[in-house]
Amino acid sequence: MNAANNKVENKYLFGEIKNSNEEAENKLNLRVETEHFIVCFRENDTECIGKVIDSLEKNYSRITINLEQKLENKLIIEIYSNLKSLHNALGLQDAPTWIRGGLGAGKIIIASPLNPPPGSNFHNVVNTAIHEFVHILVNKINSNTPRWLNEGIACYEAKDNSESWIRQTVSEGLSNGNIPTFKDLDTGEDFEAFFALDGYQYSYTMVEAIVNLFGYDKLRKLVKAPNKIDEVLHISETDLYKKYVDFIKINYRVSTS
Repeated sequence: MNAANNKVENKYLFGEIKNSNEEAENKLNLRVETEHFIVCFRENDTECIGKVIDSLEKNYSRITINLEQKLENKLIIEIYSNLKSLHNALGLQDAPTWIRGGLGAGKIIIASPLNPPPGSNFHNVVNTAIHEFVHILVNKINSNTPRWLNEGIACYEAKDNSESWIRQTVSEGLSNGNIPTFKDLDTGEDFEAFFALDGYQYSYTMVEAIVNLFGYDKLRKLVKAPNKIDEVLHISETDLYKKYVDFIKINYRVSTS
């Protein structure tokens, strides 16, 4: 493809990925390489590539400083134009339609921001690349980080979900007296169970509370030793949960007056 007329051409160098197999028309055949990332995509997604890589590069320093982790090599990002291709790339042929991306063999795989999955928008999908990048760094610290903590950090750093969605969920939970615990949201590899428990919304606020109450240094130490809350935070898990609930009561309860 000749990208000379595309507005991002002046800033990023497009290259073509040579593909000789019979299914070449279904493969990602373009790439952009930046300081820290390599983004692979198809022609019909060219319009959104500048936004994706700008978001990744602009957030790189902040996130790597917060987590005290950096990439050793450039990270590959693959962008797929339709849900079927996305699910196939993730190895999840029967995946729920709400999935926006994931990790695969050391690379990031996301939907196209130009064709966001149901329930998402352009902005959500762009920031999904950041969300998955955070997972890469958290996993470097501890590949056995509990799901609530891993997802919570990714959601908190990426801001890839609607604030109103998070606020509404947590406010309703407070009204119903039904706030999940850390153990409730430690669903292991079962991301669908996590989603059903409103895990993305609650884990965001759990990490938000820890950062605000204890700071990033303690958060990093907690990732390294998630089963030693008492040693890291000098508080029991039960008391941490109480502090968390108090935090969201102050910051997320919707006034009825």
